[in-house]
Amino acid sequence: MHKVSPLFIKNWLAEFEITLNVTFDEAERFLVNDSRQIKAHDIFCAINGHNQHGADFVDDALAKGCDLILLECDLASQHGNTQTRQNNAGQSVDVVSFYQLNRQLFALAKAFYQAPQDSLNIIGITGTNGKTSTSQILARLLQLHGENAAVIGTNGAGNIDHICPINNTTPGATELHQLMWQFKEQGDKHVVMEVSSHALAQGRVHSELFDIAMFTNLTRDHLDYHQTMENYAAAKFQIFSQQTQQLAVVNGDDNQAQAWLPRLDNKQSVVVYGFSPQISKASAFVQATEINLHAKGCDFLLRTHVGDIRLSSRLLGQFNIANLLGAIAVLVSRAVPLCTIAELVSKLSPIAGRMETYGGNGKVTAVVDYAHTPDALDNALVACRQHCKGALWVVFGCGGDRDTGKRALMGEVAEQHADHIVITNDNPRSEAPENIANDILSGCIHQEKINIVLERQEAVLFALNNAAAHDVVLLAGKGHENYIEMQGKRINYDERELVSSYFAQEARL
Repeated sequence: MHKVSPLFIKNWLAEFEITLNVTFDEAERFLVNDSRQIKAHDIFCAINGHNQHGADFVDDALAKGCDLILLECDLASQHGNTQTRQNNAGQSVDVVSFYQLNRQLFALAKAFYQAPQDSLNIIGITGTNGKTSTSQILARLLQLHGENAAVIGTNGAGNIDHICPINNTTPGATELHQLMWQFKEQGDKHVVMEVSSHALAQGRVHSELFDIAMFTNLTRDHLDYHQTMENYAAAKFQIFSQQTQQLAVVNGDDNQAQAWLPRLDNKQSVVVYGFSPQISKASAFVQATEINLHAKGCDFLLRTHVGDIRLSSRLLGQFNIANLLGAIAVLVSRAVPLCTIAELVSKLSPIAGRMETYGGNGKVTAVVDYAHTPDALDNALVACRQHCKGALWVVFGCGGDRDTGKRALMGEVAEQHADHIVITNDNPRSEAPENIANDILSGCIHQEKINIVLERQEAVLFALNNAAAHDVVLLAGKGHENYIEMQGKRINYDERELVSSYFAQEARL
């Protein structure tokens, strides 16, 4: 339990030049900046956020029994000003003005939870594609090596064996520090977390948090937020610290990483991973050569600055080898013997919703993957083609209220690689699904060969029922998600469950 005394709270806030008027009992309490998550005795940080101001939710926080409210104010002269309100229990609650609360939130949360990151090895992974797979692979390898590892990311947060859903790929400062405190308390040694460009740009995380910072790649995504690729790249680069003894792990095959390497080499230790010949020229490197892709996965020669070894994996596709190399680079930097790494890699299972296969054995094969960018879709289709003996199908859509420019590009990628294309919904949000489908279709030359089936379950079943034995059907975009977001609502939809049920029924026929 996270029991916090009144004296601790007074001393904690004194560090930020705030004096409290109200006293309260010792209780389990947490720091929260989302009023929906407030429980009795919590402390609510009403920040001026990207879309909303927490001031609009003060009454909600009081109704849920919070003990203290820190309210972001506009002027430095207002800092520390206090009003007294009552919560639902009739107790007096200080509402304290806090200047630049959003900017100070990371430091505030770190002090409140007494710097749990100092007791953990924090590994941050950023990049357009590969964050989830690489983080899950790395956490699983560490766990198999006997080192308790937790993850934070798209699939959720928790020990790698017990992941629970969370709202954002990279949580805000208060939730992040609460999670790290929980991981510390439950005995985890490592935290492997996905770091989104939004979190970096908004200052929700700081580079100094990460003992190891990894960059996977940079391709088009999130331009609805960043506007330009230059802004997007600048946000990603913020994961690298210029002030701490941080290890940088970078994909040397990525053009953006190559541009950054001279800047990194002057500041910190760097491990480069990838496939191209120049990878082995780095002083510390992890490289895959002599690659053999087959129906049950892949095998390749792992070359490193400390030696070489042959590896076998059940993961599909060359892009998954890249994800694996990033994870292996961390193990090599920790002096894990190569023979041990080979044994650990052989035990890895596919990740939920990431190139996850169903069916096969002489029938159609379905592959569920989260690919939702042009580059990710390209990688997934290339991987499926490498394992496909028949025709290649793809079922996909694009998210609404997001970068519209990538839609035609994804249509172009699909037409380039797939024999059969089914365009469908993928979180249309507030947009009309048919408009999104038409945007995708605009990137295709032979539109008469493309099916548009907007209802996603119907689209999946259409593809599976029309595919022949030995065909591969890539179901792209949903992956691990269990909903479709449409017109402000989340409709229950689990593609993995749908496909699993389909093949279970097929087996009974």
